[in-house]
Amino acid sequence: MLRRVAADRQNGHVAERVRIREIDDDEGRRLLRIIRRGTGSVVTWRRAQMVLLSAQGMPVTKIAEVTFTSADRVRDVIHNFNTDGFDSLYPKYKGGRPKT
Repeated sequence: MLRRVAADRQNGHVAERVRIREIDDDEGRRLLRIIRRGTGSVVTWRRAQMVLLSAQGMPVTKIAEVTFTSADRVRDVIHNFNTDGFDSLYPKYKGGRPKT
């Protein structure tokens, strides 16, 4: 489970590493399918990639480097996956032109 501890370097406290929750074989295969398929939303593809890399033990800073995004964004994706599961991978589009 994700446990964040606020970093307060002045007092010598260090933030705990963000970790992905335990994923089972079915979830791992589902993540691989999303990544390998390459169709659909690039947002979903990128989020699945971040989750899978984290599950393989890659640190957040390296995932951010590989996916060309910020470490904070990677942490958000991991946190959201830990709480909402696969639903968090799919974008919830807001705004834009209303359907007619």
